[in-house]
Amino acid sequence: MKKVRIITIDGGGVKGIITTMILKALEEKIQRRTKNKESKLVDFVDFFAGTGSGGIITCALLSPNDQLPSKPKFSADEVNNFFHEFCNKAYSKSIFKKIQTLGGLIDNKDFRKGLDTFFREQFADKKLSQLIKPCLITAYDLDHRRAIFLNQHNAKITKAKDFLIKDVAIASSATPPYFQPANIHSDIGISYPLIDGAVFANNPAMCAYAETRKMYFENAKNPSSKDMYLLSLGTGKPEKSINFHDAKNFGISQWTRPLLSIMMSGNAETVSHQLKWVFDANKNKNGFQRINPDLKNASSNFDDSHKSNLEALRETANDYISKNETTFNDIVENLVPIEKALE
Repeated sequence: MKKVRIITIDGGGVKGIITTMILKALEEKIQRRTKNKESKLVDFVDFFAGTGSGGIITCALLSPNDQLPSKPKFSADEVNNFFHEFCNKAYSKSIFKKIQTLGGLIDNKDFRKGLDTFFREQFADKKLSQLIKPCLITAYDLDHRRAIFLNQHNAKITKAKDFLIKDVAIASSATPPYFQPANIHSDIGISYPLIDGAVFANNPAMCAYAETRKMYFENAKNPSSKDMYLLSLGTGKPEKSINFHDAKNFGISQWTRPLLSIMMSGNAETVSHQLKWVFDANKNKNGFQRINPDLKNASSNFDDSHKSNLEALRETANDYISKNETTFNDIVENLVPIEKALE
């Protein structure tokens, strides 16, 4: 039986470049397998989930084409270009340093307007309900102190859970302490003050698994792990250790960067460990795959958009892609069964 195919995308700021390059490589392989240059990755996936930069990438992947609303607006290559442009706009002003000062806070407000303009240019006034596939994007509700899941399938049912795609992207980019919280409104005017869901689920794969368990798909009703193929995409494993003798003398400000990195990477790998056991227990050992390359020479900093680091991130992705052709072929075979390839 054909499995429910799921792709989840971690948060990670600029490190999302690794993810978009991997998605681009997968789409190119799908086009070769189907012998069709018009084939898109999203055509062969049933459900997406994203956190932080992964949420922004999900919005771009699933944004509808103006002429053919059931088809994606962007190819994976164009999503890669989109995300590079986002990084240049979002992180080029060294916001982390500026927000420690009053002047930085003022700059940050002006920056938010610029990012809103960028997302409006990309997504216009299209809504979450118009995304072309079911999906889940994580956020954290400051008013009610709870996790919230912005998803396409619920948005299609009720306007109370529908939002502009640009606002979903803004909420997904609202990572403290880098950016202000995002106050977005549903289609019926309900206000939601949100921050990036990375604070509780930097790896949204378990959230996606739980969500899809209660859904109906063409080939499965309330699927369990035995009925799924889940590809979890990380944004790179930091190789640099945190020196104990340095850490024991850290103050509050010195802990900010390493603590965020520890929380994000620790959460991501814990979720992967849990899901591996869930899939193994249902005798679907190959149904869960995790891609998370070593960062090598690239920085693990969320906001390092220096030209040299962006190039190092691209090198990390290209190196992983070139050295793991068998893995990528396996992924494509899971996403595009032979009968689909021959259609």
